[in-house]
Amino acid sequence: MSSVVSEKFSGFLDSVNTRYRRLEWAAGDVVAWLKWSQRRRTVIMVAASFFAIVLALAGLTVTYVTFADLIHPLPYVMEKTAPTPSTRRLASLAQNETLGFGGIAYLSMPYRTDRQDAIELLGSVYGINFTYIPGVDGGSIVEKAKPLHHYWLRPQELGCWRAHVDAWRYLLESDFETLLVLEDDVDFDANIHDVFELLSTQMQHNRIRTTPATEHERKTAPYGLDWDVLYVGQCSDRSNENRLDLVHIYEDPNMPSRHETFDHFVGQLQSLGIHGRNLGKMRAIAPAWSPVCTMGYAITRQGAERLILDLSYRGITAAIDIDIIRKLQQGIIRGYSITPPLFSAWRVDGAKDSDNQGLENDQTKLGSGNRNGYSHSMKTSARKQMAKLLELHNWDDVDRVIPRRPSPTMTAEQEAEEEEEVRKAHIEKKEIEKAWTERKLEMANIMEAWGG
Repeated sequence: MSSVVSEKFSGFLDSVNTRYRRLEWAAGDVVAWLKWSQRRRTVIMVAASFFAIVLALAGLTVTYVTFADLIHPLPYVMEKTAPTPSTRRLASLAQNETLGFGGIAYLSMPYRTDRQDAIELLGSVYGINFTYIPGVDGGSIVEKAKPLHHYWLRPQELGCWRAHVDAWRYLLESDFETLLVLEDDVDFDANIHDVFELLSTQMQHNRIRTTPATEHERKTAPYGLDWDVLYVGQCSDRSNENRLDLVHIYEDPNMPSRHETFDHFVGQLQSLGIHGRNLGKMRAIAPAWSPVCTMGYAITRQGAERLILDLSYRGITAAIDIDIIRKLQQGIIRGYSITPPLFSAWRVDGAKDSDNQGLENDQTKLGSGNRNGYSHSMKTSARKQMAKLLELHNWDDVDRVIPRRPSPTMTAEQEAEEEEEVRKAHIEKKEIEKAWTERKLEMANIMEAWGG
């Protein structure tokens, strides 16, 4: 009896132990599930936080772009009023072969016939009359003819100085009132006439000038005559921080986008109060203060006189562009700068890129040439557009307009007879091929009936 009870009691304990183990396993599963769920919640919360941050940043970006003009109000902007007939008439002179200036001169070393070819080609395509002024080898200038303090200049800089002075003398010897001076490696917008016509309308409403326009200016000078130098092709620039109130901003449909604009000029525009969506939309006219390079600038007759006085007659103390900057900041000469500039350097890399460094010994490193050339701060590069305008596919055009004839010596009737013979021969060939196919099938059936 006791053994039976002991056996039952032992079975009861085993049953309790089994249930306990099952409860323990179930509890373990619950704990594991809770831990996994906690990790999942953590992952979900981290992911949600990340996406919330991304959405918040996107929202801030959209808000900034949308309200950038309100956050950064523009300084003086030309009122969008219709130009008067007299303003339009004067500005339309920019459509002529000198862009409304008395003349356009370009400087080029005599041995750079490749660059001279390019400039003359651009002039022919875009209706611009360029006058060639030879560059000067600084080493060829005799000692007595060199300006005072010339020893600060390298031979290349001395030659550059002499060529620009020759351009200023060319203006004084002519009957022009203004002259646009360019170097031989420039590029410009394909709509250059429209770009300068718009600039003229802005210059005529220029609030920066200190004297009112004369009757003579209003009739004959599209850009006025109250300046000595007008920078339209500087490499870099900086404005007078004490007179940012003199900035004149205007909208230009041929303005390069922010992406197409050289980073330095983006920074320059921002320093002048142009931000957000207005970048890639607005140009700025400001009193010239620190324009580097002499790639493209206009001068007036009085400006040429002052430049020759201060950079030749009285001597020179630095490279010509640096010395002009000094005169601008000293207030000895007066000028304006256009940002972004209307002319840019055309880059081909290698030894062909610059004459200021002299000819390289290794002439195999000449770069990739004009085919792969490039410029910045241009919406539509005139050089690239020129290649497209002159592109020709003559034989494709001929084939499209004038269908080919089998034999130009045959008459239309003879061609028709030949086409008919070809058609009949084609039909006969098809019939022969069909008969031969049927014959082969018949022979195959006979061979199969004979057992192979």
